[in-house]
Amino acid sequence: MRQKKTVMLMLAMLLVLSVFLQACSSSNGNEKPTNKPAATNAEKTPEPDKATNAPSAEPELAPYEVSIVYFGTPQEDDALIEEKLNEFFKEKINATVSLQPIAPSDYKSRTELMMNTGEKIDLVFGASWLNFFGNASKGAYLELDDLLEKYGQGIKKLINPLYLEAPRLKGKLYAVPTNKEITQGKAFTYRKDIVDKYNIPIDSINKVIDLEPWYEKFKKEEPGMINQYINGGSGNFGGGLVMYETNSNFRPIGPTPAKTPLFLIDYKSLDMTIKSVLDPEIVELNKNEIEMFRRFYEKGYINSDAGTSTTDVGDLRRQGKIWMQTAPWKPGADIEAQIADNNKYEYVSHVVEEPIVTTDLAAGSMLAISRTSKDPERAMMVLNYLHTDPYVINLFVNGIEGKHYKKIGENRIEPIADSGYGKTALFWVIGNQMINYLKPGQPDDLYINWEKFNNEATRFPLMGFVFDDTKVKNELTQITAVVTEYKLIYTGAVKDPTKLLEERNKKLKAAGLEKVQEELQSQINVWWAENKK
Repeated sequence: MRQKKTVMLMLAMLLVLSVFLQACSSSNGNEKPTNKPAATNAEKTPEPDKATNAPSAEPELAPYEVSIVYFGTPQEDDALIEEKLNEFFKEKINATVSLQPIAPSDYKSRTELMMNTGEKIDLVFGASWLNFFGNASKGAYLELDDLLEKYGQGIKKLINPLYLEAPRLKGKLYAVPTNKEITQGKAFTYRKDIVDKYNIPIDSINKVIDLEPWYEKFKKEEPGMINQYINGGSGNFGGGLVMYETNSNFRPIGPTPAKTPLFLIDYKSLDMTIKSVLDPEIVELNKNEIEMFRRFYEKGYINSDAGTSTTDVGDLRRQGKIWMQTAPWKPGADIEAQIADNNKYEYVSHVVEEPIVTTDLAAGSMLAISRTSKDPERAMMVLNYLHTDPYVINLFVNGIEGKHYKKIGENRIEPIADSGYGKTALFWVIGNQMINYLKPGQPDDLYINWEKFNNEATRFPLMGFVFDDTKVKNELTQITAVVTEYKLIYTGAVKDPTKLLEERNKKLKAAGLEKVQEELQSQINVWWAENKK
């Protein structure tokens, strides 16, 4: 009897032990990982981050390195910034990051080579002016709508919805824009000390031609300065080409090879009919502009190396050689220029062109997820933090407190000179500029003014339209070659530019410009019928 009881007791103990072991094995890693860490008696499930709406730690996620390829000159302390970011992301989402800045001069060619060869990339900077839509149409980037919905709710709460209309192809989202000013006006920006010295009535100067008397004056009284700087070697022609000042309602639309608008549309029109550079009205505007620039060049108002110079205008400003320039404008633009010039000069601007929210402008600075990413979900998690967490974005943009900047207020810093980080302007490249620390001279209400500026800016009627060049690729190749051949007619540096303009237009017509115009108009008509608001 005693033996029987002993056996029964042993069986009962084995049963309890088997149940216990079975319970323990339920967490042996066979289940799919979740976005929330398991709670224990000693530790409750972490509360979600208020900024990101995501758990503050995700220990179930396997380790992963998120590469970030971005537009910016490498800096001395990039490795230190990467190390600090890794400390943060390991704790939050068990990830590390690999920072891969590429100098602006090499960025487009390098990144397109990386994408064409299938190199592993996660987050990659893209922009309308870097052939983003062409790359997207080739399948270089992943669709982001589902990823944004699952892992980017913080982005959706903070970014202006118009931004998410811009980087779309056939209705699908392929990038998340940097949260900053959504558009820019055009302004004449002046050195304040020069304006004060000569009592220049900047509010009455609205066209380039209005500057001619001042160019004449400064040619004599400020001989060390350049009145109208043109770096034609870089394709920047001083602003005249894209202003069409006689009719400021015109805006470029469609392909713009070699930075030359070939097609224009009156954004206040109701029928969305485009004009090309072959249209008699546009030909006359072009003729007036190139003749004006030629006259300026012959009088010495334009730099003599206008056709070949690649020097950045910012370098000349810092040398004191520029007293005015045509520049993009937004609230705080003058202070931004002052900071870029190491506070050497103060600037004042007069806006001469209304800010319009266009697809190209709203898609001017973005991060996409490459099709070669091995973990797009983790890439979107990192991108969400770049848009929502002040510590992360300021570490990326401004560096480490005490080493690269001094904190002089709750949301204000003073950069430390020659610190090894911060010389490359990343504030407009990465994440959410609206939560960047303010720098000396920037007003406390800068970002409030930006939001107001964004909300009140006029929306381009074709916002969201992207031209599909599939049917006219051959024509565009030939057209681009013609535009490149004749691009110097806008610098003032060539003789008889009117004759060259006529030659160019004949070659553009022979190259198929009218066929491209027909295709562009056809696509606009379809889009307008479906999306007219």
